[in-house]
Amino acid sequence: MKPVRKNINSGFLLALLLGGLVSAILVRVFVTGRDELLEMKNRTPVLGTFATYIVIAERETAALILSSMDSLARYLDNELGVYGNGELSDLNMGGYVLTHELSPDMKYLLDNSLFISSITDSLFDPAMGLLVNTWGFPDDPHLPDSAEIERALARSGLVNVRISGDTLLLSSGTLLDFGAIAKGYIADRIYSHSRSLGARAALVEIGGEIRCGGDPETARLWRLAVRNPRGDNIMEMIEIDSGAVATSGDYESYFFDNGIRFCHILDPRTGYPESGVASVTVICGNAAFGDALATAVSVGGIDTAESIPDSLFSLIIVVTEDENGEITEWRRGSI
Repeated sequence: MKPVRKNINSGFLLALLLGGLVSAILVRVFVTGRDELLEMKNRTPVLGTFATYIVIAERETAALILSSMDSLARYLDNELGVYGNGELSDLNMGGYVLTHELSPDMKYLLDNSLFISSITDSLFDPAMGLLVNTWGFPDDPHLPDSAEIERALARSGLVNVRISGDTLLLSSGTLLDFGAIAKGYIADRIYSHSRSLGARAALVEIGGEIRCGGDPETARLWRLAVRNPRGDNIMEMIEIDSGAVATSGDYESYFFDNGIRFCHILDPRTGYPESGVASVTVICGNAAFGDALATAVSVGGIDTAESIPDSLFSLIIVVTEDENGEITEWRRGSI
């Protein structure tokens, strides 16, 4: 049977706050008896997906803040993305970098990737780039032969990343890929950037990873729809005034081969895609951690979800599917 490719937009957590997503919608908002603010929204392609930015700010600055948010996203995409030609590309091509030359963004991703890896029994691993390429995600997903997978797996993983003196070294063929944490981190960075420029409230959504918040006086409540991973209906609505919501799902990018679903979330223990977990949603303080934790739980399932320290999240929702196609929802924590 010929593999059938299915790519579904990963943004199943969407802030559908103003109706249809179109470019630069302006809405007048009366926040207090004194202040008249504008709520502006824009949607634009970035990081191989789409980003939605919403800001509430003074009339004179709202459009400038929105533009600056988009500019920062594009800069970080180039520097930290696997398809850019910036810092990550240079590191992967050269195979080494002096640690004091790492940018704060790259240092954050490396340090926190190591931390998340340490608390998830290495189920989150940012050095799986070669294995991802072997499976062809996202542009040409296909089933490699077992020998290809074994060769790629041997050169993948954090065991192939080491520090010698003041130099970070990658083993030959090893590729860093921060796809499972970078979207969340970039959402965090853009959100913080918007607030530093004067946004009274803001939301950033990149491929399903959301960071939002605002001043208490804006009284902005963000309503986020969580979609059923096996249907088009909404599983539930989540309302938060600030924080992060991140999702990982096997429906985001996948293909079928001989009736078997193969998704883009790879298990670093086997080299094959995870199976059995349809989606994971994590609500926590920042989108970078939520992004990485959702990926690790997608691989490790409920056992991994039960092991995550309470301090790192508010709520974890795991949707599993058994061999008969039966869907079960499991959750830990609350909001």
